[in-house]
Amino acid sequence: MRAKLALLVGSLVLALLAAETALRLVSPLWQIPYPPVCFWPQLYQRHDPYGFRLWPSRTMTDAYPPAQPRPVAVVSNSDGFRSSREFRDGDPRPRIVALGDSMVFGPGVDAAERFTDRLEAMEPGWRVDNLGMVAYGPDLMLRALEEVGVGLHPQVVVFALLSHDLYRVMPAASGVGFPLPRFELVDGRLVTVPYPARPAWKRLLVVQGVQYAWWRYTSASFALNAAILDRVRALSARDRFVPAIVFFPPVRERWDDQRRRTFVATYAARHDVAFFDVTPALEAARKDRLYLPNDAHWNAEGHRVVAEALRPFLAGLVPGAAAAAR
Repeated sequence: MRAKLALLVGSLVLALLAAETALRLVSPLWQIPYPPVCFWPQLYQRHDPYGFRLWPSRTMTDAYPPAQPRPVAVVSNSDGFRSSREFRDGDPRPRIVALGDSMVFGPGVDAAERFTDRLEAMEPGWRVDNLGMVAYGPDLMLRALEEVGVGLHPQVVVFALLSHDLYRVMPAASGVGFPLPRFELVDGRLVTVPYPARPAWKRLLVVQGVQYAWWRYTSASFALNAAILDRVRALSARDRFVPAIVFFPPVRERWDDQRRRTFVATYAARHDVAFFDVTPALEAARKDRLYLPNDAHWNAEGHRVVAEALRPFLAGLVPGAAAAAR
């Protein structure tokens, strides 16, 4: 029995070593270096109140997408978001604040081509502020809303969720490569904790792969995401804005994406939160022509399609907009 047990343990160790070696040769996309290393230090700075941001009040250039890079100007305001105007400039128009990840930020397109800017161009009576940021998850969107968004006194807050965003709440997530403040659930409450230290065994790619699969392919992230959305609803009651959840599908949808869509749609229905799924509009417009070359982000045409799809949905939420349209 001892010999068999030793053989079993030895075989397991060898298998794990082989798997670790293979993963290191492949360098999977879900690998998270420790300590985190910023991928684009020329664009982003650490900013603990909402994780990270663009270097504030600068004009920078980003060449994107990697397959066919095109230089795109990235202008930031003093809050570190991609905007050529300051958020607190006294604009009297009804205000929509859009939070989200890179799909809202708009890599590879000019600022005026993004769906948020197109919406304002279509509806000059609205002020649409874009608080999107590359690699934001719902946790950092909430922090940006608390630190910046609610102070703008919006009438509508759009919480734009790409399917992948929901598992970015996992403890080791680092956005574009910073030790982010994290949320944990303690007795059902959101509690901020420091970025977790990772001992050597947790840095193994085999372990990271298991953790990634756990957070992506199971319901592990749902309770934390629900608590984040609960806080958004609490803020909406306190600060008197209309919350809206918009769901963005990935460029290639899989069964796990459909599962996350069902979670978000069910949450919105259960709590009577306005919900809009962009998927049908993208599919009706021939989804394959709406993305940057060999990339998962919308091109200018994709942003146009999204803006046109969102326009009537938002018109039903902005105070007075529906009546004005009639």
